[in-house]
Amino acid sequence: MKRYLLAFLLVLPAFASAQIGGRHVYSFLNLTPAPRTASLGGINISTYDHDANFAYQNPALLNDSMHQQASFSIANYLSDITYGYASYAHHFDQIGATFHTGIQYLSYGQMIQADVFGNQLGNFSAGDVAWLVGGSIEKDLFRFGANFKVVNSNISGFRSHWGLGFDLGGAYISKKGNFTAGMTFRNIGFSITRWNVADELTTGLPFEMSIGLSHRLEHMPLRFSVTATNLQTPNLVFYDRDAPPEIDLSGEPIETSFPFFDNLFRHFVFGTEFLISKGFNIRAGYNHMRRQELRSTSRAGISGFSFGVGIKIKMFRFDYGLTSFHAIGPTHQFMVATNIGSFKKK
Repeated sequence: MKRYLLAFLLVLPAFASAQIGGRHVYSFLNLTPAPRTASLGGINISTYDHDANFAYQNPALLNDSMHQQASFSIANYLSDITYGYASYAHHFDQIGATFHTGIQYLSYGQMIQADVFGNQLGNFSAGDVAWLVGGSIEKDLFRFGANFKVVNSNISGFRSHWGLGFDLGGAYISKKGNFTAGMTFRNIGFSITRWNVADELTTGLPFEMSIGLSHRLEHMPLRFSVTATNLQTPNLVFYDRDAPPEIDLSGEPIETSFPFFDNLFRHFVFGTEFLISKGFNIRAGYNHMRRQELRSTSRAGISGFSFGVGIKIKMFRFDYGLTSFHAIGPTHQFMVATNIGSFKKK
């Protein structure tokens, strides 16, 4: 079973096709919701445990161990831009299903308003917000889940833009729980309103198809994860169609070619967790596309790499994640989570 899933994971990018990057509205939906996911490379749809934040990227991972879990995370993004995610999960024994709800926001901060002549007229703010609700059910060794989301982008005093979206997810969990495979179709949806009738952006949300595998070693406190992302788009290497063609010495145009292995690994995100104890974990991840797109021409540094740590103190769990964007600086993400039911027991 594992070998067939891995083979499918490796060859699928060659057969899928679509668009990516700058073609859709609401790109903030692809921001990492929590520091644990961020430290594992930014995308993880196959880790199956008690963390309800994984349900943001794959609703099929919702399970009864997340019952009454509440969490809040916040991150500094670029400049003075901040974003965060708050969630709550609840399991219903009567119907054998787990549900969650969450709010994601992105604040662009205060910006200067000016007229066409450069005269400052004051300040204005802008932001994005998404409210989602989802659930999952279990069938033998498989789980199936879905998220429904309402999305809004707002420029204070000017326009408010709305959209609707869905996420569909599935997961296979082995009998021992050491091996998990997940598959998602995220951001299936459309815009209800548009910024401008001449807007060149498509009215669809940033659709993404992913497949992931996670495996925890039986006799070592290690869990490895690999996620294949953007399977709807075979070519992730940027190509400027408006750039003038390159000419060889004979005057013939040079045909643009894409490096096969570079393009292949841009689809993959790798993550590792050192499960030292129930109250202390260390994490690391690598995102090849992020490294290739954000590295400088002189050196790459640690762009594309991410790190994190998780600590549990009594009834609270604290997570920290660092994502490197090289020249434009790192993103620090923090989260606090607790189980509301534990307070009732006390």
